[in-house]
Amino acid sequence: RPPTRRAADLYPLRQPMNSEQALAQLIDALENEEVPYMLVGALSSNLYGVPRATNDADLVVEFEAFNLVEFCHRLGDEFQLDRQMMLEGFTGSVRNVITYTPASFQIEVFRLGNDPHHLERFARRRRQHVPECSSEAWVATPEDVVIQKLRWARRKDLDDVVNLLAVSGDVLDWDFVWRWTVEHGTGDLLRQLRGEAGLDG
Repeated sequence: RPPTRRAADLYPLRQPMNSEQALAQLIDALENEEVPYMLVGALSSNLYGVPRATNDADLVVEFEAFNLVEFCHRLGDEFQLDRQMMLEGFTGSVRNVITYTPASFQIEVFRLGNDPHHLERFARRRRQHVPECSSEAWVATPEDVVIQKLRWARRKDLDDVVNLLAVSGDVLDWDFVWRWTVEHGTGDLLRQLRGEAGLDG
């Protein structure tokens, strides 16, 4: 395969991009280099529920034969990588942060690990139009968004679940969702949120 060109070289000099354009450029670069990835977090829940503003983006990347340092170099000088790896306490996921400096926009890159649900979630990812990128991208399914946000259980994540259930609850694969909530011990929380979304009663 011919050498991969720096993403910055593919774009002419121009005004700094906004955060959505920066994310789109990063995703274009991942796809150009055939790196398996998946959008998660608020950008995925926005697809299936009530969209909310977010000041960052979250991706899961399969790191086999993928060098993040070299990848960021090819993106260009405006993309700064924090080489310090951080451990996410709930599931043991390891992440790095890439900052698009002109917009102070952070892109959190999680390494696909051995967590059983994370592996299945990644295998189930699907191609879908993402308005924030103005293009298609690989994203988590709505069921997997619910399952993961129940594990995080921060207030903003629970609000995302309620909004997703209110919009898309009728079309979810509930057998799949319940199987993982039993595994994670989040069934009672899901029942509460189903009530808030008007799915029970």
